[in-house]
Amino acid sequence: MPLDPYFHAMYLARRRDMIAEARGILLGALTSAVTRVVPWRRDAARRALVESPAQTVGTKAAGTAVAGSEAAHSPTAPPPPKSPLSAEEKAKRKTPAWKRRNAQKWDTKLYGRVGLAPPEVEVTDHMVDVPGHPAVRVRVYRPLEEADTGSPGPLLPAVLAFFGGSFQLGGIDYTSVDATFRARTADARVSHVAVDYALAPEHRYPTQIEQGYAALGWLVENAARLGIDADRIGINGTSSGGNIAASVTLLNRDRAGHPLRLQVLEVPVTDLTGKSIDMAPIREMRIPRFLARRELVQVAEAYLGDRARAKEPYASPARALTHRGLPPAWIFTAEYDALRLDGESYARTLRASGVDASAVRYQGATHEAAIYTKVVPLARRWHADVVTALRTLHDPDVQAGRI
Repeated sequence: MPLDPYFHAMYLARRRDMIAEARGILLGALTSAVTRVVPWRRDAARRALVESPAQTVGTKAAGTAVAGSEAAHSPTAPPPPKSPLSAEEKAKRKTPAWKRRNAQKWDTKLYGRVGLAPPEVEVTDHMVDVPGHPAVRVRVYRPLEEADTGSPGPLLPAVLAFFGGSFQLGGIDYTSVDATFRARTADARVSHVAVDYALAPEHRYPTQIEQGYAALGWLVENAARLGIDADRIGINGTSSGGNIAASVTLLNRDRAGHPLRLQVLEVPVTDLTGKSIDMAPIREMRIPRFLARRELVQVAEAYLGDRARAKEPYASPARALTHRGLPPAWIFTAEYDALRLDGESYARTLRASGVDASAVRYQGATHEAAIYTKVVPLARRWHADVVTALRTLHDPDVQAGRI
């Protein structure tokens, strides 16, 4: 099916940006090669940088040119070895604070144009201790009509939820994330417990998994106080959050075995080895393939540090030896998404282990389609389908497979 018209216009602009980026990378690589081969060109570039650093184009080439002090080395002397960067310095270079600030500002601006205003719900924040890892903040969303009664009332189902953002961006304070949880809480009448897990590369795997597992334990332990039925808890995650949700589900089965009744995974990445990456949508959108693949590889490197860890089952839940004993799964994928096979193959893997699992591919949709509820009809359908899945937590017969 053709790309949805709204997404088509958006990706024309995105493709222009990526092509410009590709040209810049190729030009930078060519310039770097020339300066290495032609010494006088290299030295001229160094002198130009020292004399007028503000006019230098290409930060990667500039970083090479200024290695060492010009006053201390002759033009023919080899450059001194670079001192190794600390882990903290590497982390700051990979995900600078300004990048995260800009991402959050852009999220607010974008959602204001494409997302529906969320309903009012009751919101409370809590801190959860995580043994051996940083404490994690969780935000509890509760339907307002339940909170306004002034009496305990019936206990509600709940879903432990994980946002997306390539493991490096995002958070429960992002406008689109907060609005999504508010809308689902109100429409499904299911409390959401959103986990503000630590971001990579400052905090790498398995920190996020351990934080999610600790949050689940905290939720079960405090369920009655929060007005939640501990026997009707599900788990949800989007994109990188889908990876974390699936991994926490495995970890819970292997450890405590808290009663998870449902998992809802949206455009999840379930195999960080890249074996399931589908480049066909990238080709159809005419996005430079090497840029798309480089971005996907960088995500795994930022999260894992050592990409060899991608074979571990809690890093790539699709690679677990068995998936028996996991809760029923609703998996949503997008037609124009390189991760579409990650979700669909995971559904097949779950069914092969006897787990009730379904996968729905939204035709004409992109990876981030679900937030465009104001301007794209399929996004409203996506929301309605997630709400339908969450509402099954209200009915124990549905969860038991009796109807």
